Amino acid sequence: MLDVLIISEDHYGKNLIANIYLKELGGDCFNIECAGFEPGPLDPLAIIIMKLDGYDLSNCETPYSVFELYKQGRRYDIVITICPKRIEEKCPHFSGTLLWLNWRLSAPDKIAESRIDRLQQTRILRDSIKSDVAEFVDNYQEGKWSMLK
Repeated sequence: MLDVLIISEDHYGKNLIANIYLKELGGDCFNIECAGFEPGPLDPLAIIIMKLDGYDLSNCETPYSVFELYKQGRRYDIVITICPKRIEEKCPHFSGTLLWLNWRLSAPDKIAESRIDRLQQTRILRDSIKSDVAEFVDNYQEGKWSMLK
């Protein structure tokens, strides 16, 4: 089982959404943790949009601080960041990481003004994350990353 850390810049829920789909699509291949740069309450739109896909995020635990995990000396086989490159560059590099991926997806509150637009953008974000996770799992199962075997 490979240890995976999924990081997003805020507590919008991108890391939690990816966590749910990776657990679903990746089966027993991955042990997954989530972390963020800025703690805070989960965006209610993320809760709504995931509920529409059959998942309840309303009782999810607040992800760890990426800096706390780093200070603890945690090790991960795979680190996935879901944030802009300028934020990813601030992320500490965990010793022993075999594969580092970045999925550059912006939070809907940063790209849409009205609540309806943000809800639509959140659905698009959810679907993009699900697609990225499916592609990741397919690549893993096909042996694309030999360093993970």
